[in-house]
Amino acid sequence: MTPRSIINLFSLVASSSLVFAEDPASKTADAPSHCHTVEPNGTFTAPVFLAQDAEKKEATLHIVATFDKSNYGMNFNGFSKGKGGYEIPVGWKVKVKFCNNSAVPHSLIVVDAEEASTKINLGDEPYFDGASTPSPLKGTTSAIENFEFVADEAGKFAFACGFPTHSVNGHWIFLNIKKELKEAKFVAPKKTEK
Repeated sequence: MTPRSIINLFSLVASSSLVFAEDPASKTADAPSHCHTVEPNGTFTAPVFLAQDAEKKEATLHIVATFDKSNYGMNFNGFSKGKGGYEIPVGWKVKVKFCNNSAVPHSLIVVDAEEASTKINLGDEPYFDGASTPSPLKGTTSAIENFEFVADEAGKFAFACGFPTHSVNGHWIFLNIKKELKEAKFVAPKKTEK
């Protein structure tokens, strides 16, 4: 780790709450370095999945498509079929950093939770203004795309892959927006699926 990256890490810790991937050292470096930091020993370090500033009411989410090989690679941050995800307080600004770890096109779009598992084609219009990568139906391969939106309505939503048929095959995680929350959360249940 370079001195500059150590300083950046300390400034992030001092200004926000961070959530990292569970046990990133156990993974092997079969992922490109644009989504993960590859260490000299061949392991990779997962990105920060959640950073937040409660005073500013902002959450920054790093969402990686095909984080690992679970669900045939159709996963976000290693989770699929709504078994992991985010909880965000109502009214917060959500900044999303999306990265596709695969040669297969993937995208990210916020939709109603029920649509994520039932609609073959989610379309190009996200539930919240601005809450998608630029071309959800086409997807992207190995590009980093950023977007932001305001979570101005409570409810059960999903971060889903907008590429046709991917979402109904489990390529989605939950996004619950709640009135009673005081801070954002990344919910990562213990994984049993390989």
